[in-house]
Amino acid sequence: MAEQQQNKPKIDLRARLGKKTVGTAGPSIPPPMATGASIPAPPFAKSTPPPSMEPERPRFIEPQAIKIEMSEEVVEAQKKGKNKIIMMAAAAAVIGGVIGFAFGSGVEKGKKHTIALQGAELLAADVDKASAEIDKLDEVLKKVGLKLSDGEFPETDVAALSEVSIPFDTSYLLGKGTNLMSAKVNDMLLDFSSQSVEANELKDEIARQLGSLKAEFAEHAKEAQSPKFRWTVFLQNGAHGPVATMQKLPEPFLITDKDKKDYAWPEEVEVAEGDKKVKLKLYKDGNPVASSPLLIPLDPASPGTTLLDDYNVKYYELRKRVGDLQGVLKGDNSDPGNEKTGLVDLAKALTDELKQIGQAS
Repeated sequence: MAEQQQNKPKIDLRARLGKKTVGTAGPSIPPPMATGASIPAPPFAKSTPPPSMEPERPRFIEPQAIKIEMSEEVVEAQKKGKNKIIMMAAAAAVIGGVIGFAFGSGVEKGKKHTIALQGAELLAADVDKASAEIDKLDEVLKKVGLKLSDGEFPETDVAALSEVSIPFDTSYLLGKGTNLMSAKVNDMLLDFSSQSVEANELKDEIARQLGSLKAEFAEHAKEAQSPKFRWTVFLQNGAHGPVATMQKLPEPFLITDKDKKDYAWPEEVEVAEGDKKVKLKLYKDGNPVASSPLLIPLDPASPGTTLLDDYNVKYYELRKRVGDLQGVLKGDNSDPGNEKTGLVDLAKALTDELKQIGQAS
């Protein structure tokens, strides 16, 4: 009996009731595995989550867009209001730009006025210097003309022509603010510069021509008192009858000699024929057409004969240049309706205009 009681198993009431036995050996209950979701605790257990579980993070709920329905009148009013704001901003920008431009233009205008004023002062001084040379050139040219008319070579005046020069051309206009001056002043400046250049060129040409005529001048000046025959003509038979041919004399002979009462024309004269010289007789009477040409002297006073001589051609060209230069200096009123103001008067008028620019400031 006692042995049977020992072999009878014992009933554990605590295990049946689901309670743990402290200090008893046996396998431990494994902890629940994390499944991503909270496992509810039994009603009699504490609500504290197991230490291996992280607390659930709060979710962010995005705000939902609220759609507001507006009438067409409201939308149109908003558009007008927006356009008004844009227009006001643009107007403000324009006004600011205009104010800035006006201020900048005022400063720039002041700078330009100063440049024009300084340029006018400098140009007035340049014109005054040029005017002094114009007066000097005019005086020298008068002396040249008088001496040529009297048959005197203007030796000293040739050197004076080479020394005098009008110091003015278009380069004097650079950097003087002429674009800020009136059209009238600009036209006068251009006329003054172009006429100054023309006067200098004519002056230099006159000086060169006088130098080339110096050797022949004295001889031809004497011939004005005692003229000579330089050209002759002779007649010969042509296809339709006698024709005249001109022949220049290598050695001119006098028409008359007041100192010799018995002076007579030579019987024959020597002329060039190729590289040789031959003697030909002068025509006296009878038939002028002969086998050997008979020379007839050509009157040097006849119209057009002066242009046959190289010296006379150069001389008349010289006188023409002198007249041209006098016209540039003193003006030319020979063509009504197309009068030309000379440098002398133009210099005075231009100086007055340039000085008025400074007075008007």
